[in-house]
Amino acid sequence: MAAKKKAPARKRAAKRPATKPKRVLKATAAIKQAASKSAKRAAKGARIGKAGYDVPRKAADRPDKGVTLTLHGFHLSLPSAKVALMLTLVGAKWNYRHVDLRAGAQKLPDHIRLNRYAQVPVLVDGDEVIVQSNVILQYLADRFGAFGGANAHEKRRIAEWLAWDLDRMTSVGQTRFLRRNAPESPALPFLFGRGEQALDMLDRHLGTSKFLAGPNPTIADIAIFPWIATAEEAQYDATRYPNIRDWGQRMMKLPGIAHPYAVLPQEDRPAK
Repeated sequence: MAAKKKAPARKRAAKRPATKPKRVLKATAAIKQAASKSAKRAAKGARIGKAGYDVPRKAADRPDKGVTLTLHGFHLSLPSAKVALMLTLVGAKWNYRHVDLRAGAQKLPDHIRLNRYAQVPVLVDGDEVIVQSNVILQYLADRFGAFGGANAHEKRRIAEWLAWDLDRMTSVGQTRFLRRNAPESPALPFLFGRGEQALDMLDRHLGTSKFLAGPNPTIADIAIFPWIATAEEAQYDATRYPNIRDWGQRMMKLPGIAHPYAVLPQEDRPAK
């Protein structure tokens, strides 16, 4: 990647604020541009063409031919975004049902019948009803034969990362939630610290591996990507995680991926 030209010293000085603000983990210009392009490609049904994670796109070859999947989720739910990203990346045809968490729709009897935990996401596939986002990702990887790992070794690494995601990376998401909704919560410092530990560990690993489980993206990357894409809202320091930023840019080059807030509407949507 060509180095960007630096602005003249006088211009840089003029733009520099008197007090240096806290830098947070924000999307770079390259990520924002890739997000815009990938969203447009996704709307047109772009295919993933790189070796190692290609999936069939022609109607005659689609594993979901004649089957309609339905995702029940909420547009600000990052676990819902994980599943929506996976469905988009594999080129699945799927309906979307908006579950308004703010109005308590997840507690209504119709939703409880689908998800005993009164949560989102829920994936309905014919007679199958699957809950818990990382379980849904594994189900879709098996169903479509994509992003599930190239061999037994990678599959074990993926399982490890998915378990670690629920143990540690969710602290980043919980910190984001409290910053947005309960900034005076006494739990915030503890969760923020756990999130920093998780990001430190993730950054070290991504300094040795292109993607989490190997040379190609898998559901492990898809599971963790939404936490990273929104980490700026939790006020994590961007300068500490250069390997995560590079990985984020690699993820944003995947046709069909987009920012988590861009993948789900705020109302029901029929399959396209």
